[in-house]
Amino acid sequence: MREFFSGISGSGALPRIKEIDEIGSGVYRADGQKGEWTGVLQGIVADKVPIDSFQMALAIQENESSPIRLQYCTYNVGADKTLDMRFISKNEQAFFIQPDGNTWKKENGPFGLIYNICEKTLPENCKFIVYL
Repeated sequence: MREFFSGISGSGALPRIKEIDEIGSGVYRADGQKGEWTGVLQGIVADKVPIDSFQMALAIQENESSPIRLQYCTYNVGADKTLDMRFISKNEQAFFIQPDGNTWKKENGPFGLIYNICEKTLPENCKFIVYL
């Protein structure tokens, strides 16, 4: 799989709950290695709503030999909302990841896709290597 990765690599992990700031009503961000995490709650958000817990992260592959693309990580917010956060690399450069550790599990997705899922743990345990 290394042939897909031509640039700088570094380690990464999903943002810890305490590292995520609500910078506006329903708008969240966190610093990340080589970029930042951003997310916006859907629907009407009248007041600031704290993040309660981590739900899961999803990365997909087209097939076993293709690069892994990080899609989003989901946090539970308030009583009934979820927040999807996405990673934006510096200079909005395309990137791939390689899951690091045993918290990521592979599952078959629709249309032959391979899902790499990290759940039932703390977000900081969902580690990966970033390839720009």
